[in-house]
Amino acid sequence: MKKIIVLILLCSLILSAEDKASIRQDNTHFRQGPGSYYPLIGVLVKEAIVTILSETSGWVKIRAQTQEGWISKNALSNTERDNSSLNDNSFLQPSQPTLISKASASGAVRGFAQTYLQNQKAGSDFLSQYDVQFFQPAEYERFRTETYRNRNVEKINKRYRHINVENPKPEINSYIEKMGFAVAAQIANGGLDTDIQQLKYLNMVGNLVVENTPLYYYPFKFYILSDSRPVAYAAPNGMIFVSRGLLNVIRNEAELACVLGHEIAHVVQQHGYAEVMKRSTQIVAEDAFSELEAESPAEFSDAELDQMAFQMFEAATSRRQTKYETEADMLGVIYAYRAGYDPAGLPAVLGRIETLTQRDFWYPESNWQYDAIEGRVGEINDFISDKLSKNPGWNVSDSQRFSRYFR
Repeated sequence: MKKIIVLILLCSLILSAEDKASIRQDNTHFRQGPGSYYPLIGVLVKEAIVTILSETSGWVKIRAQTQEGWISKNALSNTERDNSSLNDNSFLQPSQPTLISKASASGAVRGFAQTYLQNQKAGSDFLSQYDVQFFQPAEYERFRTETYRNRNVEKINKRYRHINVENPKPEINSYIEKMGFAVAAQIANGGLDTDIQQLKYLNMVGNLVVENTPLYYYPFKFYILSDSRPVAYAAPNGMIFVSRGLLNVIRNEAELACVLGHEIAHVVQQHGYAEVMKRSTQIVAEDAFSELEAESPAEFSDAELDQMAFQMFEAATSRRQTKYETEADMLGVIYAYRAGYDPAGLPAVLGRIETLTQRDFWYPESNWQYDAIEGRVGEINDFISDKLSKNPGWNVSDSQRFSRYFR
C-alpha cells in the first residue's frame, strides 16, 4: 500500500513539474510531426497554454488539451516558463477554445476566399487546394536523404546565416492566410497544369529551400501555371506559381531551387504588404495594414478584407520595385545555397531570359522578362563571388534528376 502511495506522489510531482509555455503567435499550426509537410491537426489560439514534451531542431512536441503534436519553436513565448503562473488557460475567454479544429480553420479560410472570388466573378475550383498534400512525409524524407547523400547536411544548412536585410520573424497570421488563399485562387484562374509527378517533385524541391528560411514551419505550396511565357507569382500565404514557360528556361534542379527561393523570399520579406502600402491612397487600407502588423490585430469587416485581398492580388501579379527584386535575388540564392544547391543557378536563368526578346515571350507585368533583368545578373554574380563561394564542392546542380520530370 505504501508503495502505491509513493508511486502516486511521484507521478503527481512529475506532472506538476511539466514545462508549460504560452503560444505567442496567431495562427499556430499544430501538426502530427516535426515538419510543415506533416498533416495538420488544428490551429492553436494565441495565449493558449501548452505542455512541452520534447524538442528537436526548430520544432517542439507539445500537449494541447488532450492531444499531442508538434509546433514551431518560435511559436512559443520567449518569457520564462513558470509552472506557478502558466498552469491553465484561465486568462483565455471562457468561450474561446485552445485548439481550433482543422475543419473549422479550413472552413474559415475557404469561406472568405469563396466570397472574394464571387465578388471578383472568378472561378472557385482552387478552393479544394487548402492544406492539400502533394507528398507523404515518408516520401519527402527519402527525397531529402537522396538529395544529401554523401554530404554533411548540417554543415550545409548552417552556411551564411548573418543577413541584415532578412525579415527575422515573419508571420502569416489568420488574416494573411485568408487573404493570401483568396489571392492564390484568383491567380490559379489563369490555368494550372496538373501533372502529379511534376507537382510532387516541384513541391519537394521547394520544401528543401523553405526549410532554410525563417518560415521553415509554414506549409508553402508550389503550382505550375499553364502560361507559355516566363512568369512566377508569390501569394502572401506561401502559395507560389511558376509558369510552364519559366520551367522551360530552367535546365537543372539548382536553377529551379534558386527561382523558387526568389519567390519564397518575397513571402518572407512580405513585399506584397509593402507594395500595397505604397500604392494605396485609401486611409482605411493604410490603417488596416498597420493593425495587421500589430500584436493583436483588430477585427476587420469583410469589405476591408476583400479590398485588401484585391490590392494584394494586384501587387503579386504586377511588376515589383527593383529594390524588392534585388532583395529577392539575394535571399533566393542564399536559401538555395543553404539547401545545398549551386547559387549560380539564378544568374544562369536570368541570363537566358535576357535573350528572350521575341514577342511570344512578352508579358509586361512579369518580373521574369528581359527588360526587368537589367543589371541584376552582374549584381547577383558579384554577391555570389563575394559571399557564397565557400565550399563550392558541397553544392549540386542535379540536371539528371530535374530532366526526369521536366525534359
